Amino acid sequence: MDFERRRIEAQWIAAEYRQRARAKWSLRKLKKVGARPIVLGRATIDASDLEVGDDFKVWSGHRRTLVSGWGRMRIGDRVFLNAGSVVISVLEITIGDDVALASDVYVIDSNSHGVEGRPHVEAPVRIGDGTWVGARAMILPGVTIGKRVVVAAGSVVTRDVPDDSLVAGNPARLIRTLDYPAGCRRAWHDEFGCPCPKLALAEEDEEIAPEEIA
Repeated sequence: MDFERRRIEAQWIAAEYRQRARAKWSLRKLKKVGARPIVLGRATIDASDLEVGDDFKVWSGHRRTLVSGWGRMRIGDRVFLNAGSVVISVLEITIGDDVALASDVYVIDSNSHGVEGRPHVEAPVRIGDGTWVGARAMILPGVTIGKRVVVAAGSVVTRDVPDDSLVAGNPARLIRTLDYPAGCRRAWHDEFGCPCPKLALAEEDEEIAPEEIA
């Protein structure tokens, strides 16, 4: 049993090493890359003004993940882009900390072409900390999404969304307000690897430290 466990652990370590090596290559043209990035598969990440934070994770499997454009793009810490996600900026896209984009999500700050003879739209997009965007959802130009929002799968978000909300539909509308336990930083949660407890403890330590010094 010990041998089998060690073999599996060795496979995990080797896989992570390969993913970090791929991340180093895939993210080599970025303006700034945080610590411990991981890229699984063959993502295309060629945005010309892109900065990403710590623990940036990208999966690119059955569908290629694409992060591109010449606009200003800033992505925070602990952000996850799943397979087939497309993020294209010609103006400005800001993605906060602890955000997850599920498979085949589209985030764009330009609609590329106008209709009925009108000019096309370009407007900044902002996605707040801890938000979870479900599979095949679309975030359209000019939208600001608040913190800890859940965007249901297949939704088309055309207008701003307040903090702690569940939205769904085409166009997306408010379904209900979400109620999180104390210390919960993000809408998406799993029993393995959730950073919220550690982040909450770190904040408490920062608050206590000045009092101890005083």
